[in-house]
Amino acid sequence: MKKIGTILIVIILAVIIFLFVSPEFQKIVGINKTPPKIGVQPFGNIPAVEVDSVANAIEKMFGFKTIILENKPLPDMAYTEIRYPRYRADSLLKWLAFNPVDSADVLIGLTNKDISITKYKKGSKEIKDPEWKYKDFGIYGLGAINGNACVVSSNRLHNNVSSAIFYKRLCRISCHEIGHVLGLRHCPEKNCLMNDANESIHNIDISTGNLCKKCWSKI
Repeated sequence: MKKIGTILIVIILAVIIFLFVSPEFQKIVGINKTPPKIGVQPFGNIPAVEVDSVANAIEKMFGFKTIILENKPLPDMAYTEIRYPRYRADSLLKWLAFNPVDSADVLIGLTNKDISITKYKKGSKEIKDPEWKYKDFGIYGLGAINGNACVVSSNRLHNNVSSAIFYKRLCRISCHEIGHVLGLRHCPEKNCLMNDANESIHNIDISTGNLCKKCWSKI
């Protein structure tokens, strides 16, 4: 009996040790709090000042270290002419997810080309009405919830506004998409950075530019 008891104790200790070195378990219990490194991936001819602004905004908002990566051409696999010449945001996410870099845990792709997605009716795979509009719908950014990548376009942010407003929009949207990667969904709080833009840049402009207390507590 004593031998059996010793074996059980050894097994229990082995299980405990395994759990505490498991990244998944550490994430669940909140042990692993190492901040992720964010790789900022410029695409095409996006100006360096826009890339620098996004990197600085992410560092200021979340306290994460950012690394600006070497500029790459937009991948041909994301190009579409369904409505207009532009790039599919979901395809860009896939490209980023399958092209990780050793120096970064999360990638944010930046482009000044228009990006789009297909919008579906809630809870279905049926395209929203009118189909001509939502089959290839232009957006500001897209982030994979609990994923490792997001993408932001500056294309729709500068029409008829000052440089200050443009950069405020760009930085807020970039931090919003990073929030999705960190596991945050859209927040019902109107002033929260994670509030859904609902197809209107106005909702981004009136945001406080910060996360609400509830969203901060989830990170």
